[in-house]
Amino acid sequence: MTKGNNILPNNHFRKHWTRFVKTWYNQPAAKRRRQERRQRKALGINNNQKIALSPRPISLLRPVVRGQTIKYNGVQKLGKGFSLIELKEAGLNSKFARTIGVAVDHRRRNDAKEELDFNVKRLKTYLSKLVLFPRVAGKAKKGVVADNDKAATVVVNQNTNPEVLTFQRRALREKAQIISKELKSVHVFRKLRQEWYNAKFVGVKQKRREKKAAEQAKKN
Repeated sequence: MTKGNNILPNNHFRKHWTRFVKTWYNQPAAKRRRQERRQRKALGINNNQKIALSPRPISLLRPVVRGQTIKYNGVQKLGKGFSLIELKEAGLNSKFARTIGVAVDHRRRNDAKEELDFNVKRLKTYLSKLVLFPRVAGKAKKGVVADNDKAATVVVNQNTNPEVLTFQRRALREKAQIISKELKSVHVFRKLRQEWYNAKFVGVKQKRREKKAAEQAKKN
């Protein structure tokens, strides 16, 4: 209580709280509108689009990658974009690849040769099926991927596959099998440690060889 014969505090805060409340009753209808807008854009019906998008695939071509860490490394999924090395192996550059529906991620690195070869093959398969329309009708250009001279007469169905090119996912679990004598005789941990040792001290061993060769040259 306050000291003395004063007025009792009776402060009424936040009387007009309804001004700061936002309702989302239009959320289901907005979701439907976004879906219809995506469909119109894919079919080239949108009035705001100057160029019809109907022959193009509805999604970009993306690489096949694996999840991070040992726990998720067995999961194959679509990545953000192809690395610069993968594009170079397929005969493309990043600037042109973005114009033909290929996603590019300049930060990705290829640590596995198997993954690199698989994504390069995926790119080449896409390029073999690609029909490139010239920007100006009747004036086909030659480049990394040449324009189709008969684009006006070619009937191309739109690719509605979200993955563009479906890839065969490997089974997450391996089938049980009997451990053979050959598998028992292989010391995997010892081999991994030896490879780690060789990779770590490759520079030291190289310097030793060079020093030894220089000493032999002086003696001779």
